[in-house]
Order: sequence, then C-alpha cells, then structure tokens
Amino acid sequence: MTRGQPHIVRKRLREGVVWYVYAWRGGPQVLKVEGSKRPKLVAKDWVRIAEAQDSDDQPRTDLVGGAITAFRRSFYWKDLAKSTQRTWDRHLQMIENKWGAVPLAIFNDPRMKAKIVAWRNSMSDKPRTADISVTVLSQFLNWANLEGLLILNPAQGVPNIYRPESRAAIIWLAEDLEAIKAVAQTPLRDAIDLAVLTGMRRADLVSLRWAEVGDLAIHRTATKRSRRKRYTVTIPRLPELDTLLETLRGRPRRAGTETVLVNSLGKSWTGDGLNSSFHDARRKANDGEGIWYVEHDPISGEETRKQKRLHDLRGTFATRIIAHPKANLNNREVADIMGWSPEQVDQIRKRYVDDTAIVVELTRRLADDL
Repeated sequence: MTRGQPHIVRKRLREGVVWYVYAWRGGPQVLKVEGSKRPKLVAKDWVRIAEAQDSDDQPRTDLVGGAITAFRRSFYWKDLAKSTQRTWDRHLQMIENKWGAVPLAIFNDPRMKAKIVAWRNSMSDKPRTADISVTVLSQFLNWANLEGLLILNPAQGVPNIYRPESRAAIIWLAEDLEAIKAVAQTPLRDAIDLAVLTGMRRADLVSLRWAEVGDLAIHRTATKRSRRKRYTVTIPRLPELDTLLETLRGRPRRAGTETVLVNSLGKSWTGDGLNSSFHDARRKANDGEGIWYVEHDPISGEETRKQKRLHDLRGTFATRIIAHPKANLNNREVADIMGWSPEQVDQIRKRYVDDTAIVVELTRRLADDL
C-alpha cells in the first residue's frame, strides 16, 4: 500500500545539521544523514522506503495511539537514557489510555490546553505524577510537531503543581549510618560508604567503572543532565576514600565486571536493585522503626516525619564539603566535585546547607570530638 512520497526533515542541532528521511509524512524513519546538504536517496534507500510503505504493521499516526507507537520507535526515543524510557513509558501509557483512540489533530485546537490542565488536576493527589505526565505529553507533542504531524503543542507552558519539599536539613548522621549498615549486607554497605565519600547519585554509583578512578581523583561524566549538559564529576581521593576503594577492589566479582560496586552475585548493580536493597534495609533498621528525620513545628509542636532517602547521602556529602572550615570551596570547585553546573551551586547551598543543616553537622562533629 503506497503512502505517499518520502518526507525529508532538516533539523539544526548543537553539533550541526541533521537530515531525517521518513518513508512518508508521519511514517517510520528510514535514514539519518549529518551535513549541510540535503541527502540524495540511492537505490538501497528506495528499497527501505518501499519495504516500509508495503508493511502492514505501521502505526496510524493520525491517531494518538498510533503516533505514540511511532514515537517509541523513533530515534528521539532511542537517544533517551534507559531509565528515562522506563519512566516515560508509564506516562505514555496514561496518555494513551486517555486519548489513544482519538485523532492526533485534536491537539491543534488551542482549547485542548484547558483539557490538559483538567487532566493534570484530576491527578492532583499525586502532583509529581501529574507534572511528569504533562511533561511527557509535551515532549511527545513537540516530537509530533517536528515530524510535521501537528502544528501546535498545547501542553507546552502548563505550569507544575508539585512543589518539592525542602530537604536541606535532612542529612544522615553517624547513628543513622550505623543503624542501616547493621542490617545491610556487604554490597549495600559498600554502596552506602561510596555514596557518603563521593556524593554521587544512584545512577553514577552503580555505573562507576575502575577506569574512571585515577590516582588522585575520580573523573566521571555525570549520568544526569544539568541545563541539557552532562558535567564531569571530579572527586578527590581523600584517605577515607582510598581505604574504601582498596577494599572494593578485593570484592569477589564476575569476570568482565568493570564497575567499582558489585552486588551479592559479583555482578554490577542495577539502579532498581540498589533501591530495593536500600529500602529493605531502611525498613529493618532500628528494630523495624526505620530511619527518619523528625521535625517539630516551633509554634504548634506538630511533628513531621520524613524517611531518609538514599539521595540524602548526597546531601550529607555536600554539607560536609561545603561547610568544611578548612576547605573554603567556591562554586566552581563544588560544581566540579558534585557534577553540578556552577549556577546551581548557590541554589544547592541553600537546599543542603541552610542554617539548620550546618548546626546539625557541627553538632555531630563536636560530639565526635568529645
């Protein structure tokens, strides 16, 4: 079944001009060419186009559900990190459940913005989920716009309803670390120790390779993007970290496993696996009470309890290096160590090193010295 002429799209990226060739407008991508000149199709390209046009399994991109299927097959999708794909996939399913059977062209109606807001508000009991759903919808519609399937993106500019809680005062104290490590197996204890001494995110902890561990520092490109860039993490090898790394080199590991951390099978951790082990140990800690940050309202006396997270170990490390009386690190130096952009450091200082966090940390140090 012929679906029309091939559709060629020119896109200017940061690294240069890229041309995308589709079997037809809204059809599957068959070719990607870099360079300023419009690509000339050769015989093998026309064969791929003909095969795609004759295929019966191509999604109907005039419907939302079919366009989502095409989105999942696109190079845009393949360029996303696996963890991002897993997250977005759940939200794409929610979008498909809501609008999958209707024409994609409904999003060309400006009045759809109000309907998207209403959909977001229907999930207000889970504001983080609501915001991510709208973000994924906006990225999908933006892709459809670039593919020539849509003119408008009414999901763009819909404000978030989630307000992240301040966790600046939440750091892991010595007794917290002792409590969780008492019920954790050796691989999890190793991961916790590495987090405390490097401040790395979960994704970087599980994927750090020995090749990235230098004689004086750890050099790694951060997994998470900051302002659409990946920053190089430079973590100095202090004596405590040197001792830990020496221990980790001796852990039993499967042949070919190059990551610094390994699980109980001697294989590289997955992010979900580390999360699962951490949550299980936290639940068992302190005789099943868990590990909590407890805050009391100074006026009402009302108590607020927040479970301490794996990511809060990053705050512990940040607090230590920023508030260290001898280090006196500037924004660039902190950014190099933490893998943040320098512009973020001022915000992160406020988030992790407010007056309360500094007092807590100084109190801990004083207690250790007594």
